[in-house]
Amino acid sequence: MGQEKPVEKLNARFVIKTSAGIPKPITSNLFRKSFNGFYDLGISFNFRTVGNFYFGVGYQNVFFKNNEYLKQQVYNASIPYDTRLLADIPFVTFSYDKYFKSSAYVKYSLNYGYILGKYTNVNPDTTSKNTPFISKGFSGQYIKPEVSFNFVDKDNTWVSFSVLVSYTTLLYNYNPKAPRFAHFDIKNPDGRPYSNNYFMSWLTVGFGINVLIGTSKE
Repeated sequence: MGQEKPVEKLNARFVIKTSAGIPKPITSNLFRKSFNGFYDLGISFNFRTVGNFYFGVGYQNVFFKNNEYLKQQVYNASIPYDTRLLADIPFVTFSYDKYFKSSAYVKYSLNYGYILGKYTNVNPDTTSKNTPFISKGFSGQYIKPEVSFNFVDKDNTWVSFSVLVSYTTLLYNYNPKAPRFAHFDIKNPDGRPYSNNYFMSWLTVGFGINVLIGTSKE
């Protein structure tokens, strides 16, 4: 007789997932050279559907600040810019949990949502390269695959801790006119301008805490 297939261990019926990390701009090259990430925060509410498949809704908030080498020239002085990119992202999420130990599992997630971004503390540069002026705000669709390794607390089995990596892509092209950066002559070491052909994207490495409600009994 063949061996019976082991029953899949089910995770909690309802999971509140939180995350915090530091985003690193990847594309476009011009966006990557102009901004650096400060934080990437998220929360989602997830319901188990079939097996260990989940559907959820959530909210993400990200913060980028211009790189320090971008400076404003005022007479004989160079003044650092303090331009920031703040974004709110509501999303829906689909995920699957796979246990590899009795108290540890991998979560594979795919988020889809809509970003509402805005540049703040923008210097009102009026050189011809920044005109005609465009809005400091933008919006667009968003896709974010993520993998996290989760470890259930042995003393409090309704909590799990995670380490995660995600890759966020906005279906939106960076426009340096929005933060009034078009006048900067940002070039590669070989003298060519940095490309701006790809969507804005960033890689986030971080950690999380999850609340497991309605944990299935063994």
